[in-house]
Amino acid sequence: MKRHAVYSGSRNLYPDMVTAAKSLIANSSVDRVHFLIEDAEFPIDVPDVIECHDMSGQTWFPESGPNMRTPYTYMAMVRACYCEIFPDLDLVLQLDVDTVCVDDVDPVWETPLDGQWCAMCDETLGTFKPYGPRYHNCGVALMDLARMRADSAQDMLVGFLNSRKVPYIDQDALNYFGRVAPMDPRYNECFVVGYSEEPAIVHYCGHSDWQTSSRVARREYIKKYRAMSWASVLKAHDRRVKAREARCAS
Repeated sequence: MKRHAVYSGSRNLYPDMVTAAKSLIANSSVDRVHFLIEDAEFPIDVPDVIECHDMSGQTWFPESGPNMRTPYTYMAMVRACYCEIFPDLDLVLQLDVDTVCVDDVDPVWETPLDGQWCAMCDETLGTFKPYGPRYHNCGVALMDLARMRADSAQDMLVGFLNSRKVPYIDQDALNYFGRVAPMDPRYNECFVVGYSEEPAIVHYCGHSDWQTSSRVARREYIKKYRAMSWASVLKAHDRRVKAREARCAS
């Protein structure tokens, strides 16, 4: 199965989206990266492996909706609509723009979903648990769109977000319905999931260390991928694609 990943963000987040995507492409054999944006054209040059989708004309969430005036904007809510945005895809990896991939990410696409809508890491260190004993972080989430279509999940998620105000938007909607399989915490290292000595994906989780970190390694990750040229990123990606093809052929 093809490996697709998706980021979404408003205009102020475009530079961070590029940094995050560089890190993913350099550390995986991803086939396509999708940017959900609020413009017809992305204002930063990106390679062909990235495909941009203009969400500014979205009709799922009305201006009068309860979650249209939050720090996250409608660009967080449209993540509930992957089934319609990507009608030809059955599996996508969702990543927040404040994530940086620092090791091989390919195994995350093999996470068992066991009939659930998605796989996410449990916020074992968090205290916000409004929908039961567990709460999951969707900063990194593997979404089973085939299962979600079969269950009419998009209608349920959109209905939830249009009927009540919630603090964490699509994350709250996914946790409310609870169709979540576990994910290895290496793929979402953050303060609510837990820190790892060998992280694969570092998530800054809205904290100021997305810009500057007291943890030296986390600060250096951002610096490295901001400075990395697209030529270097694509060279690293090509090596991973060839290694994946060799494994499949053996």
